[in-house]
Amino acid sequence: MRRHGVIIGIALAFLLTGCATTGGSAPTVVVSASPTVAPSPTGETTAPTISPSPTTTAAAGCPANDVPVPADAALATIQDVDGDGRGDAEFYSEEDGFYYGIRTASGATVLLKDDLAGPNTHSGWTSIREGATVTVLDDGRTATLHAFIDCAFVTTTDSGGTPYRFGLNGFSDYGTGVQCTDQNGGSLLYGVLASRQADGTYDITRTQIILTDGGRIARNSSQVGSVAQGLPGDDERVALAMRSTCGQTPIVKTSGR
Repeated sequence: MRRHGVIIGIALAFLLTGCATTGGSAPTVVVSASPTVAPSPTGETTAPTISPSPTTTAAAGCPANDVPVPADAALATIQDVDGDGRGDAEFYSEEDGFYYGIRTASGATVLLKDDLAGPNTHSGWTSIREGATVTVLDDGRTATLHAFIDCAFVTTTDSGGTPYRFGLNGFSDYGTGVQCTDQNGGSLLYGVLASRQADGTYDITRTQIILTDGGRIARNSSQVGSVAQGLPGDDERVALAMRSTCGQTPIVKTSGR
């Protein structure tokens, strides 16, 4: 798990007011510059123009902007991520490429371009972990790690500047899932590995992901903890260890078309 680590749609009337897009063009992204992630190998989607992100103040939340929530967006309510004490919302859109976004109660829409190449459902969630507002996007094969900082998305990297990723569903040799837990007063993020044994059962281990600089940097803990051993392949814990989940945190996803 080295660096490398569905639709919940909630109709939120206040989010959808004035949110229709026009002409089918890609939405304007309000997002800060972040380390480059490899573009989709299909080459079919052109990323929209990136404009400077707004600056936040804790009391007022993110400044409102004119960026619309795409008309096809699947929405879900999430915890307050901009510090104004009001719940916010997340969404996923596939209107013109894959975009994950946050719509704050203060009226700001911030989009994150999803460059994962998986051809089916893409999903994502945001939760506060280790004091950082963490966003994880996945395409069922790989998950990317990001942080929401000062009303903009930043791609989390390892100490060498390489975007931090997790493997999912056995598609890589650096883990099978990503999870988070709340224990001992902490909200932790883990890379998970479900290892198939010779007898067909699974052993599950996990490694805590240490986040620094507000979530800009991630590294693996040196300790690997055992979660369960000898589980049959149809055990729910094995299925969870193959996916990107975060307890009761809402997940939004695309249709998979």
